[in-house]
Amino acid sequence: MRFVDSKANVWAAVDDHDLAIAPHRLLTPEQWQAVRLSWPANLPVGLILSNSHDVRTLEGSLSCFSAVALQFPKWTDGRAYSQARLLRVRLRYTGDIRAMGDVLVDMALPLARTGFDTAVLRADQDLNVARQALRFFDGLLSFPGTDIRRGGAVYYQGDALDPDPHFRKAVA
Repeated sequence: MRFVDSKANVWAAVDDHDLAIAPHRLLTPEQWQAVRLSWPANLPVGLILSNSHDVRTLEGSLSCFSAVALQFPKWTDGRAYSQARLLRVRLRYTGDIRAMGDVLVDMALPLARTGFDTAVLRADQDLNVARQALRFFDGLLSFPGTDIRRGGAVYYQGDALDPDPHFRKAVA
């Protein structure tokens, strides 16, 4: 997982008055429906979802999107974690899942374990502190393994990247 400074984020949400076709646009499901037939297949487009949106309704159209941005209106509202896990595990979405909104450095571990690839930090958060936090969490991993995305270690319990718990792997 990686952190992005809010000022350096290339993906941008658009309002209904600016639906011009351009790369790295984050569109709402309604905006996407309005432009999907005219959107060039080779131009990266993303979807931005409120944390109350049922991601299971996107099952047939997820392959159109290079990124899905999930909103954290408050850092204490964890519905986007559930959305990310559903996208990764049930819907098998392989694109970039981005955390946006009230995203704090302290959220690094649950973001990574539920399937987020990128977190756009809240403006008052320090990017260097976030990067150090990710290295700290790598040290908390306790069992040797082969998962490259987590630096060669696995958790005791399963997560969105590898849903099987450690005891199931030991028997296999």
